[in-house]
Amino acid sequence: MKWILHIGAPKTGSTAIQRALFENQDKLLAHDFLYPNVSLRGYGHHDLAFLLGGGYPDWATSQARTLEDLRGDLLAALRRHPVGTVIISSENFYLYPKPKELRDLLLSVGMAPDDPVSVICYVRRQDAAHVSWYNQTVKAQGSVLSFAECVRQHRSLWDYEQGLRPWQETFGTAALSIRDYSSFGAGAGDILEDFFCAIGLPLTDFKVPADRINERINRDLLTFQRSINRLPLSITQKRRYHKQLIALSSASSGKGIFDDRPFLTRAEAVDLLQCYAASNRAVAETYLGRSDLFAPAIPESDDAISGTGGLTLSKILLILKWLFIGRQAGASSP
Repeated sequence: MKWILHIGAPKTGSTAIQRALFENQDKLLAHDFLYPNVSLRGYGHHDLAFLLGGGYPDWATSQARTLEDLRGDLLAALRRHPVGTVIISSENFYLYPKPKELRDLLLSVGMAPDDPVSVICYVRRQDAAHVSWYNQTVKAQGSVLSFAECVRQHRSLWDYEQGLRPWQETFGTAALSIRDYSSFGAGAGDILEDFFCAIGLPLTDFKVPADRINERINRDLLTFQRSINRLPLSITQKRRYHKQLIALSSASSGKGIFDDRPFLTRAEAVDLLQCYAASNRAVAETYLGRSDLFAPAIPESDDAISGTGGLTLSKILLILKWLFIGRQAGASSP
């Protein structure tokens, strides 16, 4: 049996991949692939990753089932479907890495010591990764940090040499498939085509989910969400309006209503990338046999500026009106 472990990294299209795998489970079985329905949350095996990592982080909603319960579910799924290839996927395996524990779990449900294992990890150029991660921590994890504070606190997260080392030590260098997410467009099609190619399946045989909207939130709306995050609310309560804020950010983009400036100037992006130059070179040489991890690219220019800086009272009123109208529309829908 072959095992494919898709471990992220975070903010590299993981949800699109997991949704495609979830929505094509029957077709995958017809190709002798199993994407086991083991406590799938948001289409991925996140509960498995959290519990292997020692428990749920503060920002995640926990559930009562134990790791042993999930191990039992995985064992039952493998017995029902004795396939040639099993796929496990969660970006939280990268975020909370426990590769030895994951390997032990798979051995306990039937993996043979000499079964081939492929660990797929997408990496993203660090300037874009930091911006996307800041969005994620504010809108979904309850963070109140500024962008600069978030970069300092999570700088090591995007050191790919460090992040991949425990997976290399557990499964071996040859098992790791490192792929450049930065070269893909905003739609889901590119990342899905690359992933299915990596696992040896033609994407044309599968249903491709519709592209998700741009989930980025602009500076002003992130400031608004950070103010909500300061309130003594549960994580679920803090996230109550984040989908509406995402929709507002997308609908107002480029219209001069809110502050759409990039979080990093060109010079700041270049400086940030320089911090990771040695790590990126080591990853490229170790896993890809080349000197550059990412294709040469010019960071976003300083010209993409729309709207005025600062969350003003008038902007807050516009946001509240948007949320109120959205709430009324939701209440009146059948």
